[in-house]
Amino acid sequence: MKKVMIQSRGGLWSLLLVSGLLTGIIFATTQDPTKPAQPKPQEEEEPVALTERSKPAPTVQSVEVTPDQFANFRTPIVNASGEIAVFGLHTQPSEVNGSGQRLYLRTLDGNWQPLLRRGEETLDTHLKLIELTKPSITSRKEATFISQFSPKKENDEKETPAIDQNDPAYYRPAVPNLGIFRKTAEGIRTLLLMGVEVPNMPSTLMGLSNLSSNEKGTTAFIGTYVEPDGRGLFYHANDKLSIIVRSGQKIGVNETSTFSEHYYPSDINERDEVAFLGRTGEKSGIFLASPKGVEIVAMSGRLSPVKGAKFIGFGNRTPGINSKGEIVFVGFFDGPEAGRALFVKPAVGPLRMVLRSGQPVAGTTYNFTDFTSVGINDQGDILFVASYGGRSRGIFLKTAKGIVPIALVNQPIPGGTREDLYNHFTQPSFNSRGDVVFYAQWRTPKTGIDVGVFWRDPNGEVKLLFKRGDLMPK
Repeated sequence: MKKVMIQSRGGLWSLLLVSGLLTGIIFATTQDPTKPAQPKPQEEEEPVALTERSKPAPTVQSVEVTPDQFANFRTPIVNASGEIAVFGLHTQPSEVNGSGQRLYLRTLDGNWQPLLRRGEETLDTHLKLIELTKPSITSRKEATFISQFSPKKENDEKETPAIDQNDPAYYRPAVPNLGIFRKTAEGIRTLLLMGVEVPNMPSTLMGLSNLSSNEKGTTAFIGTYVEPDGRGLFYHANDKLSIIVRSGQKIGVNETSTFSEHYYPSDINERDEVAFLGRTGEKSGIFLASPKGVEIVAMSGRLSPVKGAKFIGFGNRTPGINSKGEIVFVGFFDGPEAGRALFVKPAVGPLRMVLRSGQPVAGTTYNFTDFTSVGINDQGDILFVASYGGRSRGIFLKTAKGIVPIALVNQPIPGGTREDLYNHFTQPSFNSRGDVVFYAQWRTPKTGIDVGVFWRDPNGEVKLLFKRGDLMPK
């Protein structure tokens, strides 16, 4: 049995579990001393999803978990069919950092089945996967994901010859052991490994982040490349890699501004479209990318749908897109009634504002002040995290009938006591059926702070699926 010491010190990711359970992707690999130091690829760039703490929380007591219990979770997801994927972390002394990773899928009959775990090996390239990221899950139960890997089977490893320091190759950066993989019923196959050439450019792909995949199998991701250096939005489909947007590319026809190296992309939709926030020097904008090119949706300095106001920024917050091509995003605007709001760009037609700061939060005496972590489904429903009344926050769903609160800070969690109160949320996931899943932290008298995964079913009932310390499904 291994102790897990957790301390609450203001942010969700201050939970330090099992010697680094929340380290994310580990990009560094063992380096041959005869080789040049390997550059550190960028960390995965996630949406601005974590909320600020509402109030100081007490120091958490030491909590013991065994290898067959959940120690923590990554952000859960729900696919179009309503199947829920939960990425559980657990103690595993024999694994990397003393921790293990397992992905479980809840099928529509309510049963849980293992789908993916750290340590599995690819069928085609015989690589051992050692650090997995949050995957995309299709209705066929296929998972596409990024992972670090061990180079080969142990019995296939050979001694690497020393590099001549006079060889120009000596000064080239080492390729990280990172790739994109897909798990199907047959097993895990390799889609892409680092070191490949960037299409139409004399560059090498050296970093991956922000992956998503649609039902057709088209995969989108943000890639970092070197020599020359840059960053862009890539698509991978039918074994072909293409680059859609890249650093230095003009943002549109007859435009002088160019994209920098900062992108915040939505998941790819069924039309192979990605909405993203992109920076262009000191400005930023919301864009729609597809195999046909890039379209400007909104830009800093340009008119907004708010009368007499221009956009002044977008807060580095990832937009959402549905399979109809409708886009939702957070925008900041100036003018006599300056504020921030949720905006929607229909597939056809002009932008419109759907909710702004200053509007009342139903059932409270407060008004909305800010919005993050947005998404839109094919019904046009909008899921978002909002701030109100100072430091209060919650997850909300906006439908044609109105705005429904799903979880609110300082409110009791389902299945808990009156003293078990929500404290933090990460970005929720939802679908067109009305399923919503999210990871939350709550304050509890028993241990101080606890964490778990919640599900709001299509009927509107919120349930706790798993919490830290629960036995993992067999």
